[in-house]
Amino acid sequence: MKTPWYIEILSFLGSLLAGGFFLLCLVVLGLLNNKDLNLFLGLVVMILVSVFSFLQTRRKKESFGPILFSFLNQGFCLFLFGFHETYKPEETSFLWLILCFQLIFFFFVSNPIQRFLSPILFFLFFGFLLLEYNLLYFLPFLTAICLSLLFCFSFPRNAPEPYHHLPYSLSISLLILVNFSFFPELKEIPWKRESQSIIFLLGGSYLLYKELLPKISIFSFLLFLVFFTFIFLPTVQTPGIIASFFIILLGFARGDSFLFYLAWISFFLFYFGYYYDLETNLLDKAKMMIGSSLLFFAAYLFLRFSPVREK
Repeated sequence: MKTPWYIEILSFLGSLLAGGFFLLCLVVLGLLNNKDLNLFLGLVVMILVSVFSFLQTRRKKESFGPILFSFLNQGFCLFLFGFHETYKPEETSFLWLILCFQLIFFFFVSNPIQRFLSPILFFLFFGFLLLEYNLLYFLPFLTAICLSLLFCFSFPRNAPEPYHHLPYSLSISLLILVNFSFFPELKEIPWKRESQSIIFLLGGSYLLYKELLPKISIFSFLLFLVFFTFIFLPTVQTPGIIASFFIILLGFARGDSFLFYLAWISFFLFYFGYYYDLETNLLDKAKMMIGSSLLFFAAYLFLRFSPVREK
């Protein structure tokens, strides 16, 4: 029997308080002043949680999931604190450490909450790592990798039970990556943002090819492909808009309501961000917004009654 969501939230908050009181007790006793102890204690907690996570999975006790997730991340924070105080690493080294542990948590901690968050945190911190190294021209490649993984794992057969939340994690990761387009470093070099948009345009075209071509004529497919490309020409500097629309297409194609609603929420947010980011007068902004809105509405009507929605 699946544990109700509110019980899981209460379990998480309770374990968070318990762990917080335990750390507070260590602070009062002065034990956290020992850097090596912090490092060792955090590592032990993470190892124990990893072992217990697989034990509770075999026993099918889902109520322990939020508790293990809470203690895992408290142990991780304690480990990071001890590591920072002991070795005084640079910011890039610290980010590499977080990336490595997120991969370890994803594969070696049997916890659905952690497996949902680890890909998001991995791509988020990887983006900041590229920012620290001033290697933002690799951001489109990272976006392409995330997009390919999303397309692959959006098929239920490719995402077995332990990883069934992976498409949702990758969708959020994709939206986080396109958020970097609003950073001043990317605004200075427009081709980096445009390359992200081109990647999504190619991904959307491939998705349309796989989903539509077996159901409609080649001429109708080419017409819609031209229409799909034409929509995003004005917004090529804001890849978040076309990324959201790609996830909308994917949600329609897979019949996944979470992807669909997530994409619509992000679409409106990116659209308003695009509006305020335009360096034009209000009249030109209004014309562009009205024209784009009509095109998007036409695309919605097509999707609403197209063969993509038929399952």
